[in-house]
Amino acid sequence: MERAAQEQELAGLKMDGAGFISHEGRTYSEEENAIWKLLCERRMAKLPDTACEAWLEGVEKLKMPLDRVPLFDELNANLRPLTGWELRAVNGFIPAEMFFGSMGKRQFPSTLEIRPMDRLEYLQEPDIFHDVFGHVPMHTDPVFADFVQEYGQLVTELDDRDKFDAMARLWWYTVEFGLVKEAGQVKLYGSGLMSSFGEADNVFDGGPEIRPFDLDEVISTPFRIDIYQPIFWVAEGFDQLRDSVQELRRRWAEELTN
Repeated sequence: MERAAQEQELAGLKMDGAGFISHEGRTYSEEENAIWKLLCERRMAKLPDTACEAWLEGVEKLKMPLDRVPLFDELNANLRPLTGWELRAVNGFIPAEMFFGSMGKRQFPSTLEIRPMDRLEYLQEPDIFHDVFGHVPMHTDPVFADFVQEYGQLVTELDDRDKFDAMARLWWYTVEFGLVKEAGQVKLYGSGLMSSFGEADNVFDGGPEIRPFDLDEVISTPFRIDIYQPIFWVAEGFDQLRDSVQELRRRWAEELTN
């Protein structure tokens, strides 16, 4: 259960010491590596059958180790040539302006810390497993990479609370809890589904409503963080997500001229 961490990630709440920090020299203890390995083993028991191809291929393209915590330099060496994205280390939460501004520059902020063994499923703050395992493989896909960059650029241009709320919902229902159709089957791509346990199982247990992606529905549907998601939207492809950001930019630009 990572909803508390995801909500605070979305809000961009600031903590002491927030901002880019150096990842040089960061090493991980035997226990931290064991936690990463355990988390990966638990998720990879199901993700080969439920995750989208872009995410699965992203893990391979990144050469992401599953038996130890990966280092940013080794991931960036594989990520940059693919889509121009890179990981940047941060100390806890960062302001929304910095978080989304970084996205607009193809920089993905991630903490270096990993959750403790006694809190494998519930997080009050982001950790490297959610940030790196959950998010980063999708950034190897060129279309998805474009979508997130354009999303970040648009958010940083907004000065209207209603429009920011609309973008927050778009992020929640796509980047965090998005589904995509592949060969007629529903697959996971949202980071909250990749890095969590109960949330992902919830998709396929018949409980939630699964709808075709509809931009207007998505941006007008509030979300809750204290329950499993009751509604998911399935995109036909990642170009539909990129197009949705471009459509919002077009609409809001027209408002300024009318």
